[in-house]
Order: sequence, then C-alpha cells, then structure tokens
Amino acid sequence: MTDNVGQIFSLDGLLVKTPDAFKPLVVKYAPALITMTAEQFWAWVELLVMGNESAAWRELLARMPNADLQAAWKDTAGQWADAADRNAARISLQKEAILATMKVLLIAALSMVGL
Repeated sequence: MTDNVGQIFSLDGLLVKTPDAFKPLVVKYAPALITMTAEQFWAWVELLVMGNESAAWRELLARMPNADLQAAWKDTAGQWADAADRNAARISLQKEAILATMKVLLIAALSMVGL
C-alpha cells in the first residue's frame, strides 16, 4: 500500500502497520496521518512509544488542515507553560520560607545551649 516514495494511501494501510494500542488514535487522526510517508509515520509512532507525546502531538497538528485546532493547541500549551511557571515560583517561595524558618530554629536552638 505504498508508492515508490513510501507514501501510505489508506487508513487500512496505516492500521496494518500500527500497534494495537495506538489504532484508535490512527482512526481518529487518519486525515493527518495518511499524508505521512512510512518513515514519518514510524517516527511518529516512536515518539508515542518513547513517551514523547508532546512532540508527537505537535507533529500531528502541523499536518492537520484545521487552523483553529492548531491555534487552540498553542493556546492550551501556553496556558500549561504559564501554570508550570507559576508552580515553579510557588515552590521556590516555599523553599525559601522553609529555609528561613530552619535558620530561625537553628539560632533559637543554639542560643538555648549557650553558643
């Protein structure tokens, strides 16, 4: 089901080459996936198998004809990045507060023993 440059032409051609766990994804996103060559498709599956879902989704969305979907993905990804930054700042503040508390306790403990 491939031509001389490895292009996969049908959903059936994709499903035959896809591990069972990923077949529902292939069915759902077939319009984007059938534009891939066999090598590109396997590279995409490898991203999923290796746990690099973000890169796999970016690759898939780049092939989707729906610009609104791509814009929504970028917006959502931006919101997640902002939330991660806010969480990192909170964690840093918590660490600083704990360190300051520990310093006060250390000073209090040392003064109690007369040092």
